Amino acid sequence: MTEEATTVRSIFFDSPADAVSALATAVRSGAAGDGVVDALGRMPDAGKKAVLSEVGSAAAGILELGMQDIFGQAWGKYTALRQAAVATAADPGSEQIVELASHTLSFDHQPGVDVHIGDLPPLPITLHIQLTILVQGLVAVVRGGRLLLVRTGSCEATGTLTIAGRQVAERQLAVEFPLSLSFRDGIPLAEPSDR
Repeated sequence: MTEEATTVRSIFFDSPADAVSALATAVRSGAAGDGVVDALGRMPDAGKKAVLSEVGSAAAGILELGMQDIFGQAWGKYTALRQAAVATAADPGSEQIVELASHTLSFDHQPGVDVHIGDLPPLPITLHIQLTILVQGLVAVVRGGRLLLVRTGSCEATGTLTIAGRQVAERQLAVEFPLSLSFRDGIPLAEPSDR
C-alpha cells in the first residue's frame, strides 16, 4: 500500500464499505447500540437499523485521517527532529538533514460521534485508535523549524481499533513510501522563540 492511499481506515479495512459495515455492526451489538436503540424507543426496526448504519458511516468517516497527519503529530515529539527544528528556527535559512534509521512512532486518538435523537441528550460513541509505526531508513529535511521533506523509507503499522469499548479490528500492515514525501507548507516543529 502506498502512503498516498493510506489513511487510518485503510490500515484496518480493505474498503470504505468494509469499515462502515464493521463499525455499524459493532455499534449495533454493543452497549452504545443498546443506548441508541433504547433512545429510539418504538421506532420501527428498519428505522433503528438505518440510524445505526448512519452512526457506522459517521464513525468510518473519522477514520479518513491521512498518514501525513499522523506522522506530523508523532514526529513533533521525536527528539532529533525537534532539535533540528529548534536549531533551524533560530538560524533562518539553515537546513538540517536528520537520518531516522529506525524508530517507532506511537499514535493514540479517541475521536467520537454524538448521536442526536429528538430532544434527548446526545449519546456519545467513542472510537479509540491505537497505532504503533516502525519506521526504517528515512531521511528528513528540516528548515526554518519545519519538517519539509522525508526521503524514501518504509514502515510497518500495527494497530487496534475499538468503538464504544469493543475491539473492531486489529491489523499489521507494511506501508511503502514514494521516493520522497513532501509536506506542502512543512510541519511546524519549532518556532524561533523555542531556543
